[in-house]
Amino acid sequence: MASTVGQQMKQIGEAVNGYINIRYDKLSTLSNAAGTGTDPGPRTCSGSVCEITYQTLINEGLLPSAYTGTNANKSSYKIILKRDGTTPNYVINGLITTSTAWIEGGKTRYDLLGNAMQIAGIDSGMTRTTSNAFGYGGQWSETSANFNNITSAGQLAFRVGFNSALYSIYLRRDGTLPMTGNLNMGGQSVYNAQNITANGTTTTGILKTNAAATVGTTLNVAGVTTLRSDLNVYGNGQIYGNLNSSNTVSGKTVISRGDTYTQNWFRILGDGGLYFEKYGGRLTMLDDNTISAGESNLKTNSVLYATEISSGNINSAGTVTAERVDVVDYVWASRKISSNYVYSTGNLDADGQINANTFVYINGKANVGWGCSPNGLQGRTSEGAILSCVNGVWRGSTGSPVIRTASASAYRFPEAVASCAGSEKVVGGGGQCNTAEGYVWLTVSRPNGDNSWYAGCDTTKNITATITVYAICQ
Repeated sequence: MASTVGQQMKQIGEAVNGYINIRYDKLSTLSNAAGTGTDPGPRTCSGSVCEITYQTLINEGLLPSAYTGTNANKSSYKIILKRDGTTPNYVINGLITTSTAWIEGGKTRYDLLGNAMQIAGIDSGMTRTTSNAFGYGGQWSETSANFNNITSAGQLAFRVGFNSALYSIYLRRDGTLPMTGNLNMGGQSVYNAQNITANGTTTTGILKTNAAATVGTTLNVAGVTTLRSDLNVYGNGQIYGNLNSSNTVSGKTVISRGDTYTQNWFRILGDGGLYFEKYGGRLTMLDDNTISAGESNLKTNSVLYATEISSGNINSAGTVTAERVDVVDYVWASRKISSNYVYSTGNLDADGQINANTFVYINGKANVGWGCSPNGLQGRTSEGAILSCVNGVWRGSTGSPVIRTASASAYRFPEAVASCAGSEKVVGGGGQCNTAEGYVWLTVSRPNGDNSWYAGCDTTKNITATITVYAICQ
C-alpha cells in the first residue's frame, strides 16, 4: 500500500506543478477563482497564500475526472500555494500534505511513510513534528509558519513550485518565469529568433551565417578554419603553429627563423644552390654528375655513404680515423683492431685465444639441469654461478659440498626441511632427533625434490622432541 500512496502523491504533485505553470498569472496576483469560466478554480487566496483542491486540478484537466481525492490510506489532501519574491519576478512555491497522519495501532508508521517517499521521489517528505516537514534524504524542510497544512507528525508531504525538482521542467512562454538552470533543447532546433544576446560564451558545433559576420575584436578558432574563397589579409600574418598547404606556397622572399623541413625533394630552380650566409660557403651542381662545394672542405662527424667509393683499395699513408665504420660483411685484420667498443650483432670468432685484461661478463642465463647445445658453452645462473654445457645438459662447477640445516620442535612428531641455496642441488642428507626423556626414533629421512632434504621423528609417547635436518648441497 505504501507504494500506491507514494505514486498517488507524485501524481497529484505533478498535476499541481502543471497548474502553477498555466495559472502563474493568477497566482502571482493572488486572484480568487469561484469555479466557473476560463479560470474554473476553485482557488481561494488570502495574504500571500492561495489554496486549491483536487477538484481544481480535475477542472483544469490535470487529473482524470474519476479522481476521488483520497489516497489508498483513506486520507485526503490539502494543497497550499505561496507567492514569494518581488514584482515582477514573483515565484510560486507550494506544499501538499495528507490531511491525516499515517497512524496504525496507536503508532505513527514512519516506516511506511519512508517507503511511500521512495516511490514519490526527491520532492516528497514527511512531518516529524506538529510544526516541521522534512524532505527526502534531508534535501529540504518547511515549517508550519510558512504552510499551515503542517498540523501533526506522520503526514506525507510533497514540495511543488519554484523550489521543487519537478518544476524545473517548465518554461513560461510569456517570460514571467525566469530560468533557474540550463535550458536543454534535447537536440531540437530553435527557429525564427530575432536577436540572441549572450553575456557569456556561445558554444556551437557548426556556426553558419547567411550574411556578413562581424567580429568586434579578436577571432579565436580552436579547430580548423575552412575558407571557400580567397583570404585577404591587409596586415601581417602571425602563425604560432604549422602552415600546411596542399598546393604551392609562393612568395618573394621566404625567411625561416627555425628549421625548414620537407617530406619530398628540396628543389632549387635555375643555377643557384645552397649558400651559407655566415661563412660564405656553398653547394652547387656543376653538371649532371658533379656536386661542388667550391673552395670549401666537405666534412662529416658521422658516416659518409656513397653508392660507389672505389673499385679498388682505399690507401692511406697514415691512419684512417672514423668515429664509426659500418661493414655489411666481414672485418678482416692481420693484426689489431683498436676500439673503445666493439659490437657485433652476430657471432665473434677467433682462431686464437681471446684475452681480457679485466673481467669477462657472461649474460647468458640458465639453470642446472636445463638442456643446452653445443657442448662446451659457458653460461651462468641468475645468482652468477658459472655453468657449463656437458652432454647437452647445463651443469654447475664441482665445488666443495655445503651442509644446510633446519631445526624444529613439536609434540611427539617433529619434522623439518633443510633447503639448498640458489642453484645448489641436494646430493645427500639426514636427520637427528632429541628428547629430554625416553626414546625417540628417526622415522623418515629422504630427498624433498632436487634442492632440499626432509626428515621426521616419533617419540612413541606424548612428549616434546626436537629435530635437526641436514642437507648436503653442491
